[in-house]
Amino acid sequence: MRTDYSLNLPMESASILIRAFDKSPMRTESEISALTFSNTHTILTIEEDGLLSFWNINTNQEQIKKELEPMIPLWRFNQDASLAAGASDYIHVMDVQSGEHKWGARSLSWVTSLAFSPDGSFLATGHEDGRVRLWNLKNKKPVAEVHLSKLGVSALAFRPDGLELAVATEDCSITLLESKSLKQVGKLLGHKDRIPSMVWSPDGSRLYSAGWDTTVRVWNARDRKPIILLNSHAIQVQSIALSPDGKYLASADSDLLVRIWSTELFQEVSAAREMDEEIRFLAFSPNNKTIASGGVAHITAWDFEPQTRLALSVHPGMLRNSICVHPVQNELLVLNPGSALNIWNIDSKKEKPFPYGMNNPEDFLSFALSKDGEVLAGSFIFQGSNQQRGNPSGSIALWDYHAGKLVKIVDSSCSPATSMAFSSCGKLLAAGSVLSTEVCVWDLETNNPSIQLTDAVDGNSISDVVFMPNSNRLVVAGVDWLATSGKDGQIALWDLNTNMLVHSCNMGAFHLAISGDAKYLACALVRKQVMVLNLQTFETVAILGELQHAINSVCFSPDGKILAASAEDQQIRFWSVENFTHLGTLNIDFRVKAITFSLDSSHLFALGNNDYCCQYDVQQFLGFPSTTK
Repeated sequence: MRTDYSLNLPMESASILIRAFDKSPMRTESEISALTFSNTHTILTIEEDGLLSFWNINTNQEQIKKELEPMIPLWRFNQDASLAAGASDYIHVMDVQSGEHKWGARSLSWVTSLAFSPDGSFLATGHEDGRVRLWNLKNKKPVAEVHLSKLGVSALAFRPDGLELAVATEDCSITLLESKSLKQVGKLLGHKDRIPSMVWSPDGSRLYSAGWDTTVRVWNARDRKPIILLNSHAIQVQSIALSPDGKYLASADSDLLVRIWSTELFQEVSAAREMDEEIRFLAFSPNNKTIASGGVAHITAWDFEPQTRLALSVHPGMLRNSICVHPVQNELLVLNPGSALNIWNIDSKKEKPFPYGMNNPEDFLSFALSKDGEVLAGSFIFQGSNQQRGNPSGSIALWDYHAGKLVKIVDSSCSPATSMAFSSCGKLLAAGSVLSTEVCVWDLETNNPSIQLTDAVDGNSISDVVFMPNSNRLVVAGVDWLATSGKDGQIALWDLNTNMLVHSCNMGAFHLAISGDAKYLACALVRKQVMVLNLQTFETVAILGELQHAINSVCFSPDGKILAASAEDQQIRFWSVENFTHLGTLNIDFRVKAITFSLDSSHLFALGNNDYCCQYDVQQFLGFPSTTK
């Protein structure tokens, strides 16, 4: 029996969930075996446990689901999504709309790959013994067979005109076969590891292949020679997809990154997106405007347009996701770097229009809100920057938050700001970048950098900056991403009145939080621990947690009683600030990227990828007496 939960959350988190902002994630009940678009608004998935689902991407809701028999681990859709084939040691073909079984046949060896011909009249099967078989679906008979390798077949792809079939085998080679006879007509060599995915250009002139050797290779299908090697991925490439017009290529790797390339210039045209799970499948919508990715049990769909601004050439995991509650208005501000800043009314869940006065207020890298909530700062990069693409400079825009009016743009020769903070008085704005160890501090009255800390920390990257309350002292966190020894970064306290380093701690940290009374500094360490320092002496007060996953966010409750931290293991941990004892751990069914407390400390907001955010009743979870109605 299947049980459906509206948000697919663990029971403990569902029971204390107050509200969710934006569309709920699309989560399946078991691992995804196939994914495609049936039209511009509908995604089809088949799961390992035999469930066919239709998803509306406008609402992220499952519209229809059908149970299939039997359960099969390998499935593929045909080009128009009217048919689906599943195979193990037996091959099944079914009608997608009705779910009815159309044809089946026993296979002499285990099937490892499937592909429909473009017109849907033939099915190619690749096998673990290195054989390829071609089946005629009209007369339901095998028509050809070839033995290509002693190793198995990892991927199959028909050319759009149906005349050739590309076969990738576990010996890291690609063989081109004439489709009807399966006679070899070409061989493509170059990959150094497994080839899990291939796709042809619409005109059949190119073949794109993804490899576990971290590359995407582009081949001239006519002369059988390589065109270019795309090697921006740092780890195994798992899946690729081509837009129907052939202009854009999407590639996904085991490091949870999806990259979008121009097939004309062979350059990335969008900032890499960090996903919740390893991507198994990618697909473009028929109108070329939407991309869908299928993880282990997680579907994500997002609108795609070529990048209009310079993209930062860093791993998205190096950028800080940001979330905060407006200190006066009942509004929540959230940002996944590289996207638009979202502002939500907490009670109504209605989204507030972004402040006007700028042509393209999307693609923010970071934002900061003044303590009184009157000024909003946003960091971005203009495509028209006169800096080189490899070393872009950034700009910071300032808005009157209440009027929704652009006040000024602070141009900078510094690296693009990926973390920012206002001083308590609102007169100073500090900004750091993952591209350097320099911190710039602007006097907002004069619009000039009043201080430039050239080497604010040891290492090669600034991960966070935060002002001490009611003080011109600034704490800077840095990470040495290239560290080969025990020193992975530094945390430094600077006095901006004297421009002097006051204290430092040789530990890398991703995120910082200061208690409201300025007594404690909490640091999310690279070493997967939360370290609490006495902010006056920089002496260690507590080391919390021996986690297996990175900690990406820490925060103190405004009442000073609770310290919270979120980690990549989909858990949020809570400690008492009085003695730093563990209060509880909340399990969340999505990767939490940032957290913050409500102003009265009763609720916690958790931000995931794609700007999805949930609000939880912390007092109920921890068993505290309620202070709210």
